[in-house]
Amino acid sequence: MPEAWVDGGFFYRKFIFRFGDCDSRKQSAIHALMKLFSELAGEDYERRGMGYELLRSRGQAMLISRLKLKFHRCPVHMEQTVARTWERGVKGPYFMRDFEQRTESGELLVSGTSQWFLVDIISREVLRPAALLAENRMLDPLRADCPACEKLQKCDNLPTLGCRPVYYSDLDANGHVNNAVYGRIAMDFLPDDLRQKQLETFSIHFAMETKLGEVLELDGERIGSTFQLRGKAGNTLHFGCSFVFKD
Repeated sequence: MPEAWVDGGFFYRKFIFRFGDCDSRKQSAIHALMKLFSELAGEDYERRGMGYELLRSRGQAMLISRLKLKFHRCPVHMEQTVARTWERGVKGPYFMRDFEQRTESGELLVSGTSQWFLVDIISREVLRPAALLAENRMLDPLRADCPACEKLQKCDNLPTLGCRPVYYSDLDANGHVNNAVYGRIAMDFLPDDLRQKQLETFSIHFAMETKLGEVLELDGERIGSTFQLRGKAGNTLHFGCSFVFKD
């Protein structure tokens, strides 16, 4: 079996969770999963003639808006897995893309769903999906075993947890904080006792790009088995996420 391959509308890649992909419990870290799934989406588009450089030459970029993950069992250190992704359709301005990660024997570990949009890299205007030109694009309507992405709910007057400057190493080639970094930031501001619990779902909504020189103020609150967290710079909301933990 090759390390990565395409089968119809699906793109597959083998993945092993190395030491740097895991948390202190030797379980896959949120940011590592976010990074993996984002890279899968990019590589899938690359193989279908819609890669980063080609889109950039057209003045376009594909950005993630929302992501939701469901944990059936958290992958662990050195576990050999097979991850796959597929684009399952379009809804309004959004490209709907799902993910799965399984053991080599087929056990479902993590499933996810996401929404992406195409932008003009100069004007930052959101473009209609028809502006994405590709001959080899294939869709599959299969839905991952994961609840739908959620809109960012307004939460006023959450307790302030602290501040986090944006560092140079947070940035990616688009010139703003990489989406997976938000997962790392969120975990850093999660109460320590919750970090020891098993996640049921994690959802995140990216509201505004964050750039070098900005400082995020993190607000959050625990409500039962859920922890809500918001990150803003000045009076502008940049992202929000929700952790739901298993009993």
